Amino acid sequence: MIIKKYTESQQLKAMKLLLNRLPMKHPLYSKLGMEIQTTMAGDYGEEMVYRELERMHLPYNYYLFHKIMIRTEKLFEIDYILLTPFGAIVLEVKNIIGELEFQVNPSQLVQTKDNGEIKKYPCPVNQLNEYIYLLSNFFSHNNLSIPVFGAIVFTSKNSYVKTTTNETTILYKKDLYSFLRKLQNKPSTLTNSKLSQIKNLILKYNSPYDFFPLTKHYYIEPSDLILGVACEKCGQVGMNKVKNFWYCAGCQYVDKYALQKSLQQYFLLYDDFITNKTCREFLQLRTRYEANRLLRKANLIKIGNNKSTKYKWKT
Repeated sequence: MIIKKYTESQQLKAMKLLLNRLPMKHPLYSKLGMEIQTTMAGDYGEEMVYRELERMHLPYNYYLFHKIMIRTEKLFEIDYILLTPFGAIVLEVKNIIGELEFQVNPSQLVQTKDNGEIKKYPCPVNQLNEYIYLLSNFFSHNNLSIPVFGAIVFTSKNSYVKTTTNETTILYKKDLYSFLRKLQNKPSTLTNSKLSQIKNLILKYNSPYDFFPLTKHYYIEPSDLILGVACEKCGQVGMNKVKNFWYCAGCQYVDKYALQKSLQQYFLLYDDFITNKTCREFLQLRTRYEANRLLRKANLIKIGNNKSTKYKWKT
């Protein structure tokens, strides 16, 4: 049973919004653009694994979770967890193309693309082992003794693992079903009621890391951002108000709710709190009345009164 479905990360959506509001000459513009591409590739790989898992009819009861983040000794996030009668399975997903070589001393994954470009990544084996340890630690802290297994899953058809390792299970996406079906050969240690108890425990302690506002996460000065109402269709900032609508000169898109959508961007990118003044500055509104009407209609938490009033986004 799928408990937590695959979803595109909110962080990725916000990163794209931030890039649209950064001047191209900003020192972090290129770096953020490359980080977006890497994050998009990772998200796509996780989606491909989800589609594979979604189609499976395993011969035992199980619970599937995408993107679980738990704090024990430290905060850690796992791509996929499967709870089965035979234990918990951690899947670490990698969407990397080219020839791949696992190296030790130092531990790293070396990628060689078709054009000869070489890139080095942190060793996925070490990452997986760390997640297995931390998840086991989480279970122990909650007085649960549960076997925890894991596998690294490569999703791209254009990847070739030249040099592997015997330290962990390494799979291609197409091998997932066979790997999970073979778990039946292990001792069954968890009853259905116990699985349900562990499922609820994971959901209780799942606490996604708050990356927002991204200007703080990336150490960007809020004053560096391009101000104004953003077009949802093309991303261009600086829509013009025409009667009760907002018009984008770049792509001719018309949006009745562009102002409200851009207000949400404020909390994703700019700051934790908003005032009438910062609302006018960020959205380039002409009057206090216009900003006040927008803030009152938005579903925000109001703090203070009169000139000291500020608002916080409801999470």
